[in-house]
Order: sequence, then structure tokens, then C-alpha cells
Amino acid sequence: MKPLCVSFVEQDSHLAEQVLSQLNSTGMQCFHCKHPDELKRQDAQVCDVVILDAITLGEQSLTLAAQLAKHPELRVIMVAPASQPEERIAAIAAGADACISKPFNPQELIAIIQRLAARLPRTLKTGWTIDPVRALLTGPANNAIGLTAMETVLLTQLAMAPEQALRSDALEMAIWGLSDFYNNKRLQVCVSRLRKKLTHRHGPEELLATCWRSTYQFVPRMHFAPKH
Repeated sequence: MKPLCVSFVEQDSHLAEQVLSQLNSTGMQCFHCKHPDELKRQDAQVCDVVILDAITLGEQSLTLAAQLAKHPELRVIMVAPASQPEERIAAIAAGADACISKPFNPQELIAIIQRLAARLPRTLKTGWTIDPVRALLTGPANNAIGLTAMETVLLTQLAMAPEQALRSDALEMAIWGLSDFYNNKRLQVCVSRLRKKLTHRHGPEELLATCWRSTYQFVPRMHFAPKH
């Protein structure tokens, strides 16, 4: 199993060196970024956990936390001054998975990282994962596709019935609570648009198949992302 990858955005090089040294001692693979641009060049999506220092980032802290939180395969930890509890509350609201006060005990940070790592959707490396809460479908290449509300319900229903083809009337009832001619047409449009998204991101392979008449199946097995 590959080591857990952690990036720390912190302007204080001495502090970063001390913290990452302790993280490395637990077997984690760690990277130090003095500026958020370094995180972007490194490609945050290859990381498992990103630690953001609110003082280093300033006004960018909440925006960056919200951007990173969109990736279901990534966990975000914010470090904010102990004297500013409102910063920590805002970080959680923005999408950070955890927030700790500064100064902090590195052992506390390690415990938080390990807890969050246990919730990482490891199935992303080999298959498909749907996150109904964040309305995201992620493929083997770890590239997430944003879903509409209808697409999310449709794929969630298919994920709950792996290797099965579901009738359109059952899907219509799940999405709209009613099966009729109008909703059947809406379902066909929903399926068509979703296929275009999948083709655009993953090539011409038929992932969402029409098996016979009005029955649909997502061909590869989908897993559910852990609950947050």
C-alpha cells in the first residue's frame, strides 16, 4: 500500500520542518509548501491530506479550503490561531474536515490525520465511487464529475443495485415520486446528458447502458464514498 501523502502549506520553514519530520517518522510521505501556488504546481489531487495554515493563506484560506473540499479523495485540515475561534468555525463551514488551533501538538495532528485517512475512499484507485452528499462521481483516474440532483439520484439508485438493470418506472419514482410519460422523457434526457459527461471525461466506453427496452445499468461496480 502506498504511503499516506500529506502536504503542509506553512510559511514558517522551521515549524514545517519540525512537524513534517514527525509525520515522516510515522511512514507518511510529506511535502512543504510555503505558498498556495506551490500546492497547485504540486497538484493537490495526488495528496491524501492537505494541511492549510490560515495565517499563511490570509484571505485565501477559506476559498482554498472550499476548492479542495470538492475532491472526495482529499481531506483538508485547517490550522488557525487559538485566539480566533471564529476562523476555525468558518473553516469547517467552508468544507475543512478538521480544524486545530495554533500552536498545536504534532501528535494531535498525527492522530487527526490518521482518523481522516481511515475515511478516505480508497476504491477510487481501482473503480468508481459516488458521493451523493457532494454530488460527485469519481472514476479510476481520480477525476471527479459534478452531478445534477437528478443525475445523483439516478446513479445512487443504480449503485444500490450493482450488476442489475433497473426499470425506468422505478427510477422515475425514485427521482420524482411519480412515473408517467412526461417523467419518462425527462429520464431519457437525464440519461443522455449524463452519457455525454461520461464520454467527455472517460472516452467512448459505454458506462451507462440501456439493457433492454427501458432498463438502465451502470456497467462497472460503483462504491459509495464514506459518510462525512
